Amino acid sequence: MNTHQPHNNNGRYLNSRHPTDCIHALPKEEGSSIERILQVLGRSFEWIAEAVEPSEKILRAAVSTHCFRSDLINEESLADLANSFNYSGKDLRGLVLHFKREINRK
Repeated sequence: MNTHQPHNNNGRYLNSRHPTDCIHALPKEEGSSIERILQVLGRSFEWIAEAVEPSEKILRAAVSTHCFRSDLINEESLADLANSFNYSGKDLRGLVLHFKREINRK
């Protein structure tokens, strides 16, 4: 039986609150950037899901991560991963360009 009672966001219980309890609505002028972020994330996930082979899904996920945060997956690591799945450098560059086109489509 759950005997936990909500603390009605009392500051005394700040450490026991769920992180989403602290989320506040964004001002209207920032809404368009959030919408754009959601569009880009949605297109990224769609692009990854379009791949048929599991190895291609993995490579597409790595490509998207590299394009967003190259400090997490650098070009050498991406090339090594592509090579392990028998993708040439040309194939990899084509995949990166395809991803960028898909993300930028309106």
